Amino acid sequence: MNQNSHNYESCIKVAIDNAKKRINLLDDSDKNCILEEYKEWIKDGLSNHTVLLLREDPII
Repeated sequence: MNQNSHNYESCIKVAIDNAKKRINLLDDSDKNCILEEYKEWIKDGLSNHTVLLLREDPII
């Protein structure tokens, strides 16, 4: 279980790093819109149960 927890944390860190890189490529006005959206999500509260991980081979 501890190993799975570490894997999830690593995946989330990579996803956040990629999101930051993609946001930095945007124009200032688009960047501000995205950052405001993230602020709203964070203000509403985040928990470990609200993170969605998408797989490359979804079984849905």
